[in-house]
Amino acid sequence: MKQGLLSKIFFLDYKILHTKGFHVSYCPSCREYASLERLPHNTLYEKLIKIFGFRKYHCTKCKWTGFRHTVTFTDNPKRVFRNYIIAFFWFIIFGIILFYYLTYYYDTL
Repeated sequence: MKQGLLSKIFFLDYKILHTKGFHVSYCPSCREYASLERLPHNTLYEKLIKIFGFRKYHCTKCKWTGFRHTVTFTDNPKRVFRNYIIAFFWFIIFGIILFYYLTYYYDTL
């Protein structure tokens, strides 16, 4: 009950681009589930690739080593954009209320 209420109050779906970890994903070589481990980026090339959303992984079963693209588009874009519209609406409403009170109570100009 509390979780559902808090998720409606605070916008949890606000990211358009998500970073997806492949730790519990399938290996692209052997298709084994949850066998990938992240490797550190040691060389300059690997650090540059990391900027574009690629991470280096290693399979513990088949010893595959390679890069996986971890940045994905959101699963539900309508919900994300709806949350942005609702937040913008409340920002405008509170801005108008603040402007009203500041001009009414602090009319010194």
